[in-house]
Amino acid sequence: MSPPGRTGRRTGRRTGRTTRRHPSIPTGAVGPLLGGILVGCMVLVGGTGCSTARSPLPLEAAPMPPSPVPDAEPTRASAESANPDGTCRRDGRPLRSSEPPLTPMPPPGRMPVGSRMRAIARDRGYLRVGIATDAPPAGLMNWRTLRLEGFDVGIARAVAAAIFGAERVDDHVQFRAVTTSEREDLLRSGMVDMLVATMTITCERKRQVRFSDVYYESTLRLLVRENAGFRGIADLVGRPVCSSAGSTSSEKLARLPAPGPRPVTRARLADCLVALQHGDVDAIAGDDVLLAGLAAQDPYTTVLGPSAFGADFEAGGRLDEPYGIAMPITGDTAGDDEFVAFVNGVLREIMLDGTWSRLYDEWLRPGLRVPGRPPLLDGGRP
Repeated sequence: MSPPGRTGRRTGRRTGRTTRRHPSIPTGAVGPLLGGILVGCMVLVGGTGCSTARSPLPLEAAPMPPSPVPDAEPTRASAESANPDGTCRRDGRPLRSSEPPLTPMPPPGRMPVGSRMRAIARDRGYLRVGIATDAPPAGLMNWRTLRLEGFDVGIARAVAAAIFGAERVDDHVQFRAVTTSEREDLLRSGMVDMLVATMTITCERKRQVRFSDVYYESTLRLLVRENAGFRGIADLVGRPVCSSAGSTSSEKLARLPAPGPRPVTRARLADCLVALQHGDVDAIAGDDVLLAGLAAQDPYTTVLGPSAFGADFEAGGRLDEPYGIAMPITGDTAGDDEFVAFVNGVLREIMLDGTWSRLYDEWLRPGLRVPGRPPLLDGGRP
C-alpha cells in the first residue's frame, strides 16, 4: 500500500510517464526476456527450469495480508449447499474441497496396481507438470543453475517425490511451460498429468477439470506506478487496467459495474508490466503473490491493499483466489477420484510436516512480508 502521504490524484493522462526511468529493468525489455524464457522452456525435464534474480520487495510495495473470506473455508460442503453438478455453492462460489485425502498413503515406489500413479511410475517413469514459468515467485527459471524454482515448482516436486521417492526427484518430473490462457487446453490434450500454475478454483473450471483441495489462498490486488496518485479502483474509472488473458482477474474486471476501469488483456502478466512502464495502462490487476513478484522487479511500482476495491467488492468474496492443482477428467471416474485423493494426501502431508511452510518462507514471504499458514491449518481438513 502506498505511504499515507501519497494522496494526490493524477490529473493528466500520462502524468509521470516520461519523468521516471526504470533502471532495474530497461523499458521494453521484460516482454522479450520472459517471452524468451517461455520459448526456451516449452518442455523441461529434470532440473531444467525457468529465474529472474530475486530481489526484496520494498516495504511500501508490500501487499496487505489476505483478508478472510466469509464462509469460504475449505471444508466439504453438504449437498444442500451445492448446485446439482457439485461444483459450486448456491451463492455462486466454488466448493473448495474435492476428494478426501487417500488414507493410508502408499509408500513411494509402491503405487497401487491399476492406479494412475502406478502407470506414471512404471509405464513412463516421470510425472508431467504444467508450470507458469513467467510467474515469479510461483514459477521461474534460475539461469545460473538451469533449474526451475518457485513455490508451485516445490509443490509439484513434492507430488513427484510421493510417487517416485525424494532421491533424484528431478529425474522423475518433466515441466512444461504454460500461459494462463492455454492451461485447460493443455490439460485436456493429455500432454500433462497436472497443472500447478497459480490456477484459481472456479465453478466453470471445475466443470472442465478436476481440482485438488486448496494449496494456497491468494487474493486480487492492484499494481500501480508509485507516484501516480491512484489509491483504488474508483480512481481508475475509464482508465486502462491490464490483466492476463484467461485469468480470473480479467473476468472480475469485466464484471465490475459501470462506471469502471477499461479492461485490457495481455498474454502474460509480465506483458502488463511492460505496458505499465510504457504508459499504455494505468494499473495491473492480478493475484497478490504475482503482483509482488512484478513489484520486486520494478521498484517504481507499488501494490495496493484490499481497500483499493472498496467494501462492497470485498464483502462479496470476489477478492479471493484459491489455488488448486488441476488434473484432467479422463472418463475413468474411479481413476480420476483416486488420483485427486492421492494428490490431496500429498498436500495434507506437506502442510503437516512443515514442507509447505518452508516453501512459503523461501518464495512467498519475502515479497508478501506476512506470515503464511497452510490452508489446512486455517479451517481445512483435519
